[in-house]
Amino acid sequence: MTSYINTYVSGSGASIQITGIIPSETVSFPAFLTSFTDSMTSNWNEEQVYGRPDPIGTFQNTSRKISLGFDVPAATLAEAKSNLGSINSVKQFMYPAYSSVGGTKTSANALSLAKSPLIRLKFANLIDGIGNKGLLGWINSFSATPVIDMGMFNSDKKLFPKVYNVTLDFTPQHEFDLGYKTEIKKTKNKDGKTTESTITKEIDDNFTKFPYDGD
Repeated sequence: MTSYINTYVSGSGASIQITGIIPSETVSFPAFLTSFTDSMTSNWNEEQVYGRPDPIGTFQNTSRKISLGFDVPAATLAEAKSNLGSINSVKQFMYPAYSSVGGTKTSANALSLAKSPLIRLKFANLIDGIGNKGLLGWINSFSATPVIDMGMFNSDKKLFPKVYNVTLDFTPQHEFDLGYKTEIKKTKNKDGKTTESTITKEIDDNFTKFPYDGD
């Protein structure tokens, strides 16, 4: 199984990378996907008007949510320990950074919030950000469930599951402007009359390949 896992990841580049922002650390999982959803929702305020069959809509925004499900297998005790360490790291990424005055040891309740727990998520070209460094955002939920039927390794009275089922819900924060801009171009013909034409183009060049860079 070890050979198969290494061949699968190195040959296809199919890995899920999660990078913490507060601790600058990256963990990687083989992309044995069980589910993948990238949904966008167009949000509108609707007003019902008397005598009109259709509502009047006022656009608010377009929001995006990403959900991943994948298995994390281990063929050896060493791999199982590494997987557990990676899962620990992702769960730690979900906690913020605090600041304190002085060097006294205090609880989190007495500290002030310094940084929110943002991360970067990357999966080939299907989840990525500017410069191929991952898509910025935060984890709404992260669940790592041992597959009990697959068994566990036992080492020094510690248990290390052979397979985990992982689910992750993610909210992106895009680092460039999304949408289009329109320009009115005025030209004069031979008769001196002015004609107008509308030009539509992306606000930001990065939007041309959004959300999936297929090149």
